[in-house]
Amino acid sequence: MKTLFVLLTLVAAQLSALAADVTGTWKAEFDTQIGVQKYTFTLKQDGNTLTGKANSEIGEGKNESKLTEGKVDGDTVSFVELLNFQGNEMRIDYKGKVAGKEIKFTRQVGDVATEELVAKLEAPTTDIAGKWQAEFETQIGMQKYVFDFQVKDGQVTAKATAEGGDQKRDVAFKETKLAGDTLTFVEMRQIQDNEIRIEYTGKVGGQGIQFTRKVGDFGSQEFVATRVAAVAAAAPTASNAPANQPPAAGPGGRGGRGGFGGPITLGPDDKRALPEEPQGFDQARDGIARGKLERVDYDSKTVGVKRWMQVYTPPGYSADKKYPVLYLLHGIGGNEREEWAKGGVANVVLDNLIADKKIEPMIMVLPNGNASADPGAPGGRGGGMGAGFGGWGEPFEKDLLKDIIPFIESHYSVQANREHRALAGLSMGGGQSLDFGLKNLDTFAWVGGFSSAPNTFPPEQLVPDPAKATQQLKLLYISCGNKDGLIRISQGVHTYLKEKNVPHIYHVDDHAHDFEHWKKALYQFSQLIFKANAN
Repeated sequence: MKTLFVLLTLVAAQLSALAADVTGTWKAEFDTQIGVQKYTFTLKQDGNTLTGKANSEIGEGKNESKLTEGKVDGDTVSFVELLNFQGNEMRIDYKGKVAGKEIKFTRQVGDVATEELVAKLEAPTTDIAGKWQAEFETQIGMQKYVFDFQVKDGQVTAKATAEGGDQKRDVAFKETKLAGDTLTFVEMRQIQDNEIRIEYTGKVGGQGIQFTRKVGDFGSQEFVATRVAAVAAAAPTASNAPANQPPAAGPGGRGGRGGFGGPITLGPDDKRALPEEPQGFDQARDGIARGKLERVDYDSKTVGVKRWMQVYTPPGYSADKKYPVLYLLHGIGGNEREEWAKGGVANVVLDNLIADKKIEPMIMVLPNGNASADPGAPGGRGGGMGAGFGGWGEPFEKDLLKDIIPFIESHYSVQANREHRALAGLSMGGGQSLDFGLKNLDTFAWVGGFSSAPNTFPPEQLVPDPAKATQQLKLLYISCGNKDGLIRISQGVHTYLKEKNVPHIYHVDDHAHDFEHWKKALYQFSQLIFKANAN
């Protein structure tokens, strides 16, 4: 009997979760004590929450009122209209049952009257059916989408074919809604073992659909999708592309080879600068002492919440000794737990190097690079460190400088000066390391960017004073793989540094945008930092 009760409870919960989607425009006409009334309800549903407005007409009078207390529970809809009638605010309660394109309402007008009415879904009048194309820049390179929107019986479906570099994929969107001239839908994308929610909001106009594409809490892009002409059966080329569509990229542009991030063009400097890494450098070894990697909580004044990070203390850590500190930042789709601690096995790499006496024992700090009120949020992406980059730009820089570093230096036995602080990271974290580290040379003397992403500032902004950077930097390390579609970022930084005679190491190996490169970059970088004779 108990099992049956549990099963029935689960079924009831599932049925409740399957709430009807009532977003749209609903019209009703019904008789009341004061005459025939015509209503247009504009409803927007978000989960089980319902918001909207009601426009009503009676005779020559018109009124607009906001709907409150809106809820959707299965096929039951309820909300309240606060109607101003002859100078008095009147509460009108609606409770309805959804059946297809109709909602059968009971309308309770205060203590005055009760009416029954039927509201019918109005089919979208905005013509979006067909294919639309768009091209826009993201942190991982240029993206090309061909959207396919279909409208049937008032319901909108959306899908797309997306291309980035040499990668092509089919996308099935969810939560697609068209309300007036506003189109919304959601893409769920798997990025480095994390599922990222991407929300699209578009305004349909004469020149196309103006979209805002919000990638989690990490950033956003603006772009316009234009309708694909019916004759354009083949993909646009330089000769048949529409007037507002740029020609396909050639060898010097985007498109072409390179996969993730864009095309790859290698130059004479794109080669190894350091010896090969030995086999097993990233494998846990028996018979050696191991450091401790643990979660540490701290109060972030920057964000106003308690956040956490992972902190590695080397084997034999003692308060009687002062240690240097490496702050190591994760990349897109990651956090303080997953990337360097798991995929990058950073603690294993350091354990082995310390055992072989190739590096000085050091403390390593793995922070969460998203300085938002949600400290558990995964890593993200955005258009750059400025507007739209959210907690990954200036807020995280402030959290690192004002909260994380002071916490480490007050809770651990460290050498609290710039000569004993290093900052490095992978992908987005590489961009952050160059942005924050080179901007704050009074805080960091050792800076490294491993296959840095497009959130990296332009080189002339990273190093506006080459002479000062040359004087203050102990080490500037730039690395990337020769199969990495984002190598253009590292190439640009290296070229500028070379032109300005700023000492640095530029190291290119045979990997892509992956942990094989990042583990090796940590192996190399950690052996170069905190050396008395560096630079």
